[in-house]
Amino acid sequence: MKRRISILIIMLSLIFGMTGCIVRNQSSAHYTIKEGQRVTDTYSYTVEDDFNGMKLEINLTLTKGEVEFELKDPNGDIRWDGKATSEQSIKEINEFEKIVGEWTLIFNSIENSGEGEIKLQFNRS
Repeated sequence: MKRRISILIIMLSLIFGMTGCIVRNQSSAHYTIKEGQRVTDTYSYTVEDDFNGMKLEINLTLTKGEVEFELKDPNGDIRWDGKATSEQSIKEINEFEKIVGEWTLIFNSIENSGEGEIKLQFNRS
């Protein structure tokens, strides 16, 4: 009986350890934007010392209005910014050099006019 409990504890520890690595290495979000709704969403991703860099995939598709975004590195410098409209969606992947710390991605709906979807994926590189 003691042996089974020990094996179970070891297996659970391994599973939690592996899950922690997966969560630490990537982060994703999906958000629906509704017209008239104030959108100021902030997402963050922590780049750790053992990373080589970071990749960010943004898929921002609108049926109405405009949404701006900017990505700031841990030093507060803007590393990527842009604007999506109903005529021009954004579907891009950018890779960034390693700067250890918390990176921040901010979306703003201009005049609360945006309607559509944001999908994003942070990954270590």
